[in-house]
Amino acid sequence: MYEKTPELIWWNGEIVPWQEATVHVTSEVAMRGANVFEGVRAYWQPSNGHHAMLYWDRHLDRLRQSARLLRFPAADAESHIARMYDGAASFVRALNQQEDLYLRPTLYIDEGRYGWKQGQVRLGSYIAAYPTGPSPSETVACIVSSWRRTPDPSISPLIKVGAAYLAFRLPRIEAQQAGADEAILLNTNDTVAETGGAAVFLVRDGVAVTPPLADGVLDSITRRTVIHLLRSSLDIPVIERSIPRTELYTADEAFLCGTLDEVRSISSIDDLPIGSGQRLVGQAVRNLYLAMCSGTEEPLDAQMLTPVKPAVPSGTS
Repeated sequence: MYEKTPELIWWNGEIVPWQEATVHVTSEVAMRGANVFEGVRAYWQPSNGHHAMLYWDRHLDRLRQSARLLRFPAADAESHIARMYDGAASFVRALNQQEDLYLRPTLYIDEGRYGWKQGQVRLGSYIAAYPTGPSPSETVACIVSSWRRTPDPSISPLIKVGAAYLAFRLPRIEAQQAGADEAILLNTNDTVAETGGAAVFLVRDGVAVTPPLADGVLDSITRRTVIHLLRSSLDIPVIERSIPRTELYTADEAFLCGTLDEVRSISSIDDLPIGSGQRLVGQAVRNLYLAMCSGTEEPLDAQMLTPVKPAVPSGTS
């Protein structure tokens, strides 16, 4: 997805050539990763002839929360986020691409080191967009990483901050070196947290189980959606509780969910096959989720999809 450099980027309220969106190497975002961000899919819906952004309002609400928790000056942060709200639709239209897009709205500190008051800090913002198709339907092989999820007293998993995501670099390299696709991280209490980009679900005896937020889990919007779909549409009970490592190996099914992964079943963990190989629950929730996102099924609620309709030509009504 990141291999091809886009031609355009939304930067501080303007759509500009990609190369023009620059910061100094000594800026706070370059030196300390001082940015909060979101990952949002804009699904191309051929039957409707437009894109639809998935839970756009909720993503910007979480961006606002991350900025608040990191003490970004509130008024400046809100000004940037307000411009993003409408700017994303204009940006998607300007790209004029009939395929799914991955949007990365980001709010960053350019100058101001450890300042937090209005006038002490200079903020910037951008929305990058990358073409991306549906996540592969193939299952993923996972390992349990030797590295741990960053605990809340260090930097909270509830804050989607760029600097914290560097902690996923080593687990992902570890997974690649082990011949796996993804690494599952435990928390400092040695129970399951999440991967570097997705929530973890197990299915045992017809019940879905996923770690609670208190176990070092991002308050994932996809996770919330999947919980709702399991309960309301598939009539599958969901329990949020701590999961010891060994329970990963005893599940009937396991799957991941996140913005980029969407919903993907896990075939093995630490080279141990999961269950009998049936993926009935994971496949059912994946099919329903993708059908809603693509516009072939009614969305879960009114907030789920924000349409980005083509601009009306000047002079027409």
